[in-house]
Amino acid sequence: MSYISDFGFQISDLGSGVSFLLPRNRQSEIGNPKAKGFTLLEVMIAVAILAMVLISLLGLKNRSMQDVMKAEHITTATLLAKRMMTETKKPLLAAEDEGDFPEEAYKDYHWKKAVAPTPILEVMEVRVAVLWKEGERFDQVELVSYE
Repeated sequence: MSYISDFGFQISDLGSGVSFLLPRNRQSEIGNPKAKGFTLLEVMIAVAILAMVLISLLGLKNRSMQDVMKAEHITTATLLAKRMMTETKKPLLAAEDEGDFPEEAYKDYHWKKAVAPTPILEVMEVRVAVLWKEGERFDQVELVSYE
């Protein structure tokens, strides 16, 4: 009998020129240090390592999505604050005002504007803050200009 070791079969010749493939006796390889394959312990350790890596990657993905959302809010708020700055009418008078943006796309944003005098009589400080709710707290972007 000859063995096809890669596939775990043996060829059995009955003498009449007809050969059969029979499963090889695996019993002889148990406990053999030269046997190919992984032990159950090695497989369990590999699965545990893979699970830890996948959980870490999932957490990283979630954090990345939160960072993208925060960057989007900051960019939008900065553009809205810049728009409020350009809409400030002259002559500037000391005052405070606040409100919401009329567009539906910016319904989650709130603005506050304050115009205050500075020690230099001809120069006024203009502060525009745009706020939005980020989870349970409010975040804001504030622009300051001296005109």
